Amino acid sequence: MLVSPNTVTFSVALPEGTLDPSYLDESGKVSVLANAVSGSMDIVTPAEITALERLRTGDPTDADSTVMAGLLERGYICADADEDDSRYRSIVDGYFEAIQQAPFQFMFIPSFVCNLACPYCFEGELTTKSPRMDEEMIDAAFDAIPMIQELHDNSGPPYITLFGGEPLLDTAYQRGAVERILRSSYDRGYPVTAITNGVALDKYVPMLLRYGCEEVQVSLDGTPEIHDSRRVFRNGKPTFELIERGIDVAADAGLRVLVRVLIDDESVEAMPRFAEFAQSKGWIDHPKIRMFHGFTKAITFLYVTPDHPEEQRRRMVRGDVKPGLQESFYRMLRANPLVDRMLEPDPARIRSAVMEGDRVRPNLQGCSAGTSVVAFDPNGKVYGCPETVGRPQHACGTFFPEFSYAGGYRDPWRHRHVDTVPMCRDCNVKLFCGGGGCPIKAWAASGGDFNTCYCPKVSAIKTRVETELAYLLPMALRRRQDKAARSEGGEGTWEQMTRVGSFPWMS
Repeated sequence: MLVSPNTVTFSVALPEGTLDPSYLDESGKVSVLANAVSGSMDIVTPAEITALERLRTGDPTDADSTVMAGLLERGYICADADEDDSRYRSIVDGYFEAIQQAPFQFMFIPSFVCNLACPYCFEGELTTKSPRMDEEMIDAAFDAIPMIQELHDNSGPPYITLFGGEPLLDTAYQRGAVERILRSSYDRGYPVTAITNGVALDKYVPMLLRYGCEEVQVSLDGTPEIHDSRRVFRNGKPTFELIERGIDVAADAGLRVLVRVLIDDESVEAMPRFAEFAQSKGWIDHPKIRMFHGFTKAITFLYVTPDHPEEQRRRMVRGDVKPGLQESFYRMLRANPLVDRMLEPDPARIRSAVMEGDRVRPNLQGCSAGTSVVAFDPNGKVYGCPETVGRPQHACGTFFPEFSYAGGYRDPWRHRHVDTVPMCRDCNVKLFCGGGGCPIKAWAASGGDFNTCYCPKVSAIKTRVETELAYLLPMALRRRQDKAARSEGGEGTWEQMTRVGSFPWMS
């Protein structure tokens, strides 16, 4: 017997009384085992952790046979290393076979111009002045789609996303360009989505419906007071009411609307008031509206080129979410269940496993852009990540006036995964982070090598999972207790929990 290399132990602090004291270790925390290959995640006792650690060090003496059988059944230990590796390889190979038939996203940027002046915009100065995609360029982009899919060995259905700048500007040029993209997509049978600031969305709804647009994404940064302090027109005029109207018009017309709520230190405490607003609007339970959150992030890494001095590169790449923001976010969520219902946050991608009994899903890539996203910009260039558009050092080819594809830049990126980055191969949390972190940050920090690691460190990844577990587990356990209390007879919650020392609904 040996411990599976993909078994991870998380140590989670839970409120007093959440679990029977027999589950607590010496520090007062509970241990959660997870293995993304077997798909298991379980609360375990100190005795089970002791047995596991003894086996890891080669000293399985006095291990309880029942404990060992349970660990083996859940995939935390294995009888044969080659068999365990074979299961891992089948998941990795199966994933990359699947993405060859998966949908491929092609983003069209009619221009970089935007009518808003959001202070955190990653396109920055690009949005004030821009060339435009003319009809010939739009046609050339569509002609490039099958060539790019062939280079990616992808046979999946293409789908088109309108992107910017702001794609749905209420100008004659933009309406003409957008309609040509929509019509060309419709004629080819390509589904369409749009990412828009939403201020003119209501004016575009008839056109979007006419050509079968399936979904739009808009952004609201919380309450009107918070939102209108940052997402404003260039002349400073507010935008909240216009976007609110756009969401209502689109959803009522039958379009799916994703509402992205960007959270930072200024807006996090206002989320409860925004959730009450969203509930009063009927958005939280609207069948056509889904709301989700993101955090403001540093964007200096977009300006890095490989010829920057090493220390300057690393300094420009450092930083992501501000320290303490996620902790503030979870503190707010615990006190405000309505915000949780509105956003259903899941930064570590474990919510369905904890709350619904789904298996733990392995994360095999830090970003999907490398394998299934391409953006066409109004300069005729091709990009592999929507956040890098307009930065020539990140272009991976051209679609106009002629087609070219920089295989030396693109291929290492699109083939990058948990096994191609040397630092990730023997890391047992790699299936929770995707391996190697953001590929563009890795490329920028290393001076041009995609198969390096821009890693927020194992400790940070484990903390992210542990933070989400500390938030979700009390809710999951309370839900099970409430369900048991409502049922008549049968096995009680604690009997279920202690039967295998795990989440009983995952067996």
